Amino acid sequence: MTAATEAPARPAPARASRLAPSLSFLRLLRIELRHNAMPWLLPLIAALFWFDSYRPSTGMPPLYVLRTFWNMGQGHTIIDFGPFVAGVAAWMGSRDGRRRTADLVTGTAWPRWTVQLATWAATAIWAVAAYLVFTGAMFAAYAGQGVQGQPPWWWVAVGAAAIAAFSAAGFAVGVLWPSRFAAPLAAFGGFLAMVMSSQTGFHESTGWALILPTTSNGNFQPDSGLLYPWLPDLPIARIMLLAGIAVAALGLVGLRAHGDGPRLRRLAAAVTAAGIAAAGTAVGLAGTARLSADGTVIPALHDAASDRPFGYTPVCGQAAGTPVCVHPAYRRWLPDVTAALGPVFSEVAGLSGAPVRAAQVGAVYDDVDGEGGQAMTIGGRPPVLSLPLGALQLAGAFGGTAAVFADQLRLLAVHAFVGAGTGVGTPAQQAVQAALLEGAGVPFAAQLLVLTTTGLPSWAQASGNGGPGPAKGPVYDAARRLAALPAAARHAWLAAHLAALRSGRLTLAQLP
Repeated sequence: MTAATEAPARPAPARASRLAPSLSFLRLLRIELRHNAMPWLLPLIAALFWFDSYRPSTGMPPLYVLRTFWNMGQGHTIIDFGPFVAGVAAWMGSRDGRRRTADLVTGTAWPRWTVQLATWAATAIWAVAAYLVFTGAMFAAYAGQGVQGQPPWWWVAVGAAAIAAFSAAGFAVGVLWPSRFAAPLAAFGGFLAMVMSSQTGFHESTGWALILPTTSNGNFQPDSGLLYPWLPDLPIARIMLLAGIAVAALGLVGLRAHGDGPRLRRLAAAVTAAGIAAAGTAVGLAGTARLSADGTVIPALHDAASDRPFGYTPVCGQAAGTPVCVHPAYRRWLPDVTAALGPVFSEVAGLSGAPVRAAQVGAVYDDVDGEGGQAMTIGGRPPVLSLPLGALQLAGAFGGTAAVFADQLRLLAVHAFVGAGTGVGTPAQQAVQAALLEGAGVPFAAQLLVLTTTGLPSWAQASGNGGPGPAKGPVYDAARRLAALPAAARHAWLAAHLAALRSGRLTLAQLP
């Protein structure tokens, strides 16, 4: 019987040895995904998402910038997810502490920090995936309803980063305080953070407050995604902040892990420092932000290519024989615009500087007046009336009606014609403005209501409160005298005195 020669052992291929840890981690992650508590809360989050984020938005006109101002601009999609995600993550992070199994899992082949990262990653994957699915379903519903413009994809990315940050912060709470009270504490902390962020965002429109995830000041320009692109500067800074918070929280978890050795502790300390540095850098960048015509600009992050407006073929109508052209997305409001401007154009037809055309321009967001911070202007040769429709209270937007929209258009058009600019105007300009509005179908008795309508620039609201006031006094006495003249006589007087009126040299006593 012959003894077999023992064959030498062959070393395992280097590639297989490198893949083994990755495959083992993936198997661990798969187990954590199957045993995670996050899926059990998704039906509740879905109901809240529908009730708080989607349902209120359907009452707005079919423009992405208006439909998503509530749920994306003011961060309601994050509010709907964040506290629940933080609570579930804290529950998963405190699992071993609650069950008193920490000593058992410490002796596994994997470092304790790696096992904890797998648990957190499973929670974050469930939460972020659900957020993207819910948001995608909402955008699909918008597309089916004919919503116009580009979706705010950068703000979707901000929401995903916020959900990941909530999961990391909640998980750190659970690991550092492994108690059955960790989950409700983390959830309440997340809710409190959102409330404080919202309250601060309503009052602060510059500086570090711009970095808060529920601050809408300056974020959603009136015509973003329609006439010009969504600027990515502020979303990038917010993603940096949220990613920094998530990384710092996970680094603290690594510092807390027992039995992982000094090397992993040094790595965890470096990760924590990197997260804090990223968050601090984001806050510093927000402090350099400035408001431009197209949105909030952060010089260090800004790309000039983002300032290029979109090209489009306008749709046009006629208002008393004057062409009026708007963006195709505003087609539904074109009849309202032409009907409102027709009487104004009839009143000023043939006068020097009367517009021969009206065209829509991009509206801008003002940190004082909000979306209503832009007046109409008349400029060019031949003169053209600019229409910042995005800055007005469109019919169907924020409770606006067709009558309110028409009165705003008439007021702003007449205000531009008399040369009052961005101020209240001189008493003579106010009187001529009131007389022209009377002729355009806005009675004297109704003008105070128009002047104090929300959505107008502050000068218009000021002229209602500190200018002509109710339909009485010297301004309205002069306006009534002018309006009482025959149309031909009024037209002749305006033609002779229009230059002096616009320059501010005309007084009330000089009105007929």
